Amino acid sequence: MNTHPLAAVLSAYEVQEQWLRRSIALVPCGHAFDAVRMPTDLVHTAARTREPEQVRIYLTHTLHGPVLTDRTTHHHYALVPPNTPPIESHPNTRHLGTNAYLGLPRPDLTHPTTHHRCHWIIPPDRHTLCPPQAITALLHQATTTQ
Repeated sequence: MNTHPLAAVLSAYEVQEQWLRRSIALVPCGHAFDAVRMPTDLVHTAARTREPEQVRIYLTHTLHGPVLTDRTTHHHYALVPPNTPPIESHPNTRHLGTNAYLGLPRPDLTHPTTHHRCHWIIPPDRHTLCPPQAITALLHQATTTQ
């Protein structure tokens, strides 16, 4: 099963073109992946730090899959398997599945820059998505830490 985010679109060429023009590609959820949108403050609470490298380490060990952040909207997005039941155990999270789109940054955008609003905290690979139970554990950690 190919779970790379590019598998969600009809044409990898279209994604490449969007990345060349805007450094971000609008990709439909619900095919190769769903996503869980979480407020950045919630992620920082769970990680018990705002320091970017420590947050990255925490998310790597906690979520085990691709995560991106959007500094403009102050949200983190964890990619989960398609057809994952909604994970909305916290009122400020949102499940993005069929009929939703997500802007995916170029794979090489793994650090914040002044020119790009989104970057990967944990870049995607071809075979790994965040297990839903890992998202639930992060949300539980954030709730019990507050």
